[in-house]
Amino acid sequence: MIKIIELKKSFDTSHVLKGISLHAEKGKIYGLVGSNGCGKTTVFKHIMNIYKADSGQILYSETHIPNDEYMNHIYYVQDDLFFPTNYCLDDLYEYETMLYSTMSFDKYNNLKTFFKMDGQKKLRTLSKGQKKQAAFILAIASMTETLILDEIVDGLDAVIRKKFWKVLMSEVMDRDLTVVISSHALTELDNICDKVGILHEGHIVREDTIETLKDETKRIQFAIKGEFEAKDSGAYEILKVTLVGKVHFAVVRGDSDQFKDDLYEESDVLLYDELHMNLEEIFVTELGGLGYGNEEYINE
Repeated sequence: MIKIIELKKSFDTSHVLKGISLHAEKGKIYGLVGSNGCGKTTVFKHIMNIYKADSGQILYSETHIPNDEYMNHIYYVQDDLFFPTNYCLDDLYEYETMLYSTMSFDKYNNLKTFFKMDGQKKLRTLSKGQKKQAAFILAIASMTETLILDEIVDGLDAVIRKKFWKVLMSEVMDRDLTVVISSHALTELDNICDKVGILHEGHIVREDTIETLKDETKRIQFAIKGEFEAKDSGAYEILKVTLVGKVHFAVVRGDSDQFKDDLYEESDVLLYDELHMNLEEIFVTELGGLGYGNEEYINE
């Protein structure tokens, strides 16, 4: 549905995107995650043709962006929301019917009721979380085939976030909706995303399905007699080893079965247990391997 190929963008001397490529498939939820300031919003603004790329391509349903039709099929919710002065939610809905012919009045009213939103209350008087709800209601009511959601749950309490995910998952399943979403709520993305791209310092450092990421990276706890010497093989890579008491915790990417066989062959194993990692743990591991967040704090 959305394919980005070798996209590059610089602002003055700052190289924000350094040749990124990603593929968000139709009817799936794609999570774009990354370090602060890594360029996620810049990617979204290129998809929406707000920014012009220095080089690279963006395809929407195999058609090059920009074109005359695709803007009617994508709804974009920015992280920093702006609403017209003195508009209420009902006013904004009426305005957006002129932009999106697919706006559904029934869907809009149903969502207002579900989120208990007052359509006549001035948007400028709403809290940050209420403004996010207003933007989300309009996005879903637009009935477009693709949503681009930038930090859509930022500022929401746990109950409202749960309602957001319930609505979003229902729309994806019911009408084959395509979603590209960024969020720092990685534990929640873990439960809804089909595919994830990890963006760091202008590069996509990993892109794969959630299932593949979890299958390829495991956290293993084990205890052995004697010392453990970490050695990679052609079948796996040991990303990190931590010793807590007498128990080692190893993060292994690749063939964990081969790691187990090698460990049992070379050591007297007292304890062995393989644990799956969630998206947040994988994210920390990937960026930690690149040196992000590894600085030692010295209290002087």
